[in-house]
Amino acid sequence: MRIVIFGASGGTGRLLVEQALHRGHKVTAVARSLDRLEPHDRLTLQPADVRDEHALHAIAADHDAAISVISRPVRAHGDLHSRGTHAIVNALQAQGVPRFICVSSGGVHPKDPGLPLWYRLAIPLFFKDLYRDMYAMEQIVRASTLDWTLVRASYLVDTPARGHYRIEDGHNPRGGSRLARADLAAFLLDELDNNRWLKATPTLAY
Repeated sequence: MRIVIFGASGGTGRLLVEQALHRGHKVTAVARSLDRLEPHDRLTLQPADVRDEHALHAIAADHDAAISVISRPVRAHGDLHSRGTHAIVNALQAQGVPRFICVSSGGVHPKDPGLPLWYRLAIPLFFKDLYRDMYAMEQIVRASTLDWTLVRASYLVDTPARGHYRIEDGHNPRGGSRLARADLAAFLLDELDNNRWLKATPTLAY
């Protein structure tokens, strides 16, 4: 499969690229800086700002699917998720790329009773701007004509994959607050293969 990965230079993105190549896919990696990715004969590096829709049109052409793991620092302000995803969605639709998997967060709905209490209390204090931007991102994906999946991940940690986690549709697994990036990357690629969660919002946590 020919996959374009947006946000490929981040912690999850690098693992996703590595796992996709291991599974035999052809990968186009997109991020502003791609210096931390190792060369591979099935890997194409495309430095770009995901908010630059004009650049994304050329990049998206001739791919079967796209995965977005774009992210910004938690305390940073801005609209990277919504603006970037708007550009990505428009480019994919224009270039006829049918499948799109977009990573969001369980914190998008701060009143979700499945979230730990400390998380629900922290969201309006520390993460309000971030999750407002992610909420707007989700609405852009849902309004698209793509075969989309919105994957809400719990707080991502740099630990070895466990190979198992809990999944709920549209709400956080009760009390779950952690997920290894490696497990998230594996789930994203599995979903490309099985399309179990088309037009759905699987939410992952241990």
